[in-house]
Amino acid sequence: MLFRSSAEAISEGDNIAEAYCNLGIVELGKGDATRALDSFTLALKHEPRHLEGHYNLGSLYYDKGDLRLALLHYEAAVLIEPAFSRAHYNLALVYHKLNDWDKALAALQKYLELEPDDPEMIEFQELLKLLDVSSRGKL
Repeated sequence: MLFRSSAEAISEGDNIAEAYCNLGIVELGKGDATRALDSFTLALKHEPRHLEGHYNLGSLYYDKGDLRLALLHYEAAVLIEPAFSRAHYNLALVYHKLNDWDKALAALQKYLELEPDDPEMIEFQELLKLLDVSSRGKL
């Protein structure tokens, strides 16, 4: 049903970027990362500041191990919508994998600022402590 309504929206010129983004999610669900990539980039072609397009591309690249492109799209998502907590969380993961402890810590702190009621906050607090210690070279 999602595919049909997205295809109809595209053909009718209604919410084209959102429709392409939805198609990308469907393609990912089918395991077709190449078609998902195509759909997400078409979303950005129609709306270069499409938040979900950038976020989903960031996630796709992260899953494929391309941290530089993941970083680019997550950073774009944060520029478009600074209160998008999941983008901050994913930025923390990317920065951590890139060994940029200060930025990982800052992104995780921003996530916690935006999501103070996260039920896993205790685990995040522990991770923050570890990142803080490692960023000072004490590990």
